[in-house]
Amino acid sequence: MATEEQIAVLDTRIEELEDEVAELRSQVLKAHVEQWRGRIEDLEVQVHLGSMEVAERTAPLVQTLQDRWLDAQARMSDSPQTASAVFDALRSGLEQAMSDVRSAVIDASHAAVR
Repeated sequence: MATEEQIAVLDTRIEELEDEVAELRSQVLKAHVEQWRGRIEDLEVQVHLGSMEVAERTAPLVQTLQDRWLDAQARMSDSPQTASAVFDALRSGLEQAMSDVRSAVIDASHAAVR
């Protein structure tokens, strides 16, 4: 085989290898893109689970708030002295319950981030 023929064969092989390298680079890029999609889906699941945890933690606290409000509303029809005491107790209870709700949301959001 002549030198010119060998060079032509080598040039052809180089072109084939360059095409293979380009295809492999494309496949690697696609794999990276798919990997990021998987990461995003994992994050979506974590956010959803965090939301569920927040709902689970806060639902009973919100129900307690509603119960206290209903109790206070029922007591408001009592005498004015009782209404004042009920208001003070209600305010204190609501402030504590709201603090509990805030703490539960913060704790759940920290847990979701981990």
